[in-house]
Amino acid sequence: MKYVGITTILLALLISGCSSTNAERLTLDAFQHIDEGRIEEALPLFEDACRKQPENPEYLYNLLYAKLQNKEFESVIEKSGEAFMRHPLYLEFLYLKARAQRELNRTDAAIATYREIARLNPGDVKALALLLSEAATHGLQEEAVYLAQVMLDADPSNMTALKTLAEADPSSWFALVYAYLMKEDPASVQ
Repeated sequence: MKYVGITTILLALLISGCSSTNAERLTLDAFQHIDEGRIEEALPLFEDACRKQPENPEYLYNLLYAKLQNKEFESVIEKSGEAFMRHPLYLEFLYLKARAQRELNRTDAAIATYREIARLNPGDVKALALLLSEAATHGLQEEAVYLAQVMLDADPSNMTALKTLAEADPSSWFALVYAYLMKEDPASVQ
């Protein structure tokens, strides 16, 4: 009886290990399809990987990212919100949601999602810099200023944040500080 119990445990571990390996293989195949520009062929592979490893947020993220690339924006918004509720430490789901909202010209919703990311993780300067870049690239000036201020709270000498604030208001003290640090004439900061 003792050997039957050990055999059952080993069999269960083997099956779960195979499931993980299969999900990894499916994901690698899906990425190859994406690299070759065949997103439609990658989607079912990502879905299969998610079914094999439903509790692994990375497989779900890969699926949602592929859907974003395939312009399935409504689905990405809905599923990213659900995924974040299940995996609240995986802020990448919110980032996907904001990108999909922006693609659908839902600027207010995208800004709210950006702010939620900044609120949940205000010390992650790298993530804030990425969000600030996205906001500036898409003409969300108010959001870029907000994110720059949050970045300065986390990193008072962050040049990207200082530059953003200096350009937003050339008469501010941020412009003076930025000009001084860059050894520029304060009037040249625009």
